[in-house]
Amino acid sequence: VIVVIGSLNVDLVTRTERVPAAGETLMAKSFDTGFGGKGANQAVACARLSRPQASAGSKTAAAGEGGVEVRMIGAVGDDVFAGDFITSLERDGLDTTGVQRIKDEKTGVAVITVEERTGENRIMVAAGANARVPAEDLVPNDATLALFQLEIPYEVVWLNIREAKAKGVDVVINPAPAVSLPEEVYQGLGHLVMNESEAALLSGKPAEEITPESDLTAIASDFIRRGVKNVIITLGGSGVFYQTASRQSQSQPGKTISAQKVQVVDTTAAGDTFVGAYAVAVARSLATSESKSFDIDSAIAFANRAAALTVQRKGAQAAVPWLDEVPQA
Repeated sequence: VIVVIGSLNVDLVTRTERVPAAGETLMAKSFDTGFGGKGANQAVACARLSRPQASAGSKTAAAGEGGVEVRMIGAVGDDVFAGDFITSLERDGLDTTGVQRIKDEKTGVAVITVEERTGENRIMVAAGANARVPAEDLVPNDATLALFQLEIPYEVVWLNIREAKAKGVDVVINPAPAVSLPEEVYQGLGHLVMNESEAALLSGKPAEEITPESDLTAIASDFIRRGVKNVIITLGGSGVFYQTASRQSQSQPGKTISAQKVQVVDTTAAGDTFVGAYAVAVARSLATSESKSFDIDSAIAFANRAAALTVQRKGAQAAVPWLDEVPQA
């Protein structure tokens, strides 16, 4: 059982030639709505990447494939978006009983303007119901893995990471949008998955020092000293760097796994796909192996292959592939 405790946002996307100046009205090229939020995106990625598309809508992946059940925990409002959002998640096979509908509140929205000329986007997020997720124990006792991001109130995240560890549930955190984390989060943390800018903020290093060429082993070792078991830094087109506590204890440097070269259409959901795929690999490993140790190499390679498909498609959740679409290693 993978539990995702996080945000649910509706994406309102306007595509325009250029962004209007102050006081100027422009005709946009197109407008679209979609479902997003880092929490919901990662939950959808966990669901799709643990089962073939034919079993969409079933709550667990077939048991023969190391069955994975994915539960979304968060909050939506009581507005026009909420019902369709929950239906969409259920269509992808998610358990949504943990998604609260909050009276007199709006579902979170991300207002996104994409400038077609440059491909640059500008995003404004109104948290809405996401800000009302209660600061109480939300981790079910039968969870195998709990997955967190930082788009809901921090106290909810810190409290539930504490609860998960106390229950012996493995924890993955993707600290996005990045803020510095309390020291207790690092202690006994299973997996810290971040991109270059998040790694810079958390390590207190300038962003230009977090590159594929820099000494990422030294940066990772700092997190491992604080108690993290597996540190993963995604490097966009340059691949993924990782270091583990066991490698470090044997004085082995971290390792970089290169990314596939593909035609990039839209990177919106690439990071969330990577995190979801990685979480599925971790959960499968926990469910099947008492004796075998976690094969982080193959987990990252699987997540890389999934994210490489996502960037070739438009949109957020719509771009996330199903398990049977991801090529085998």
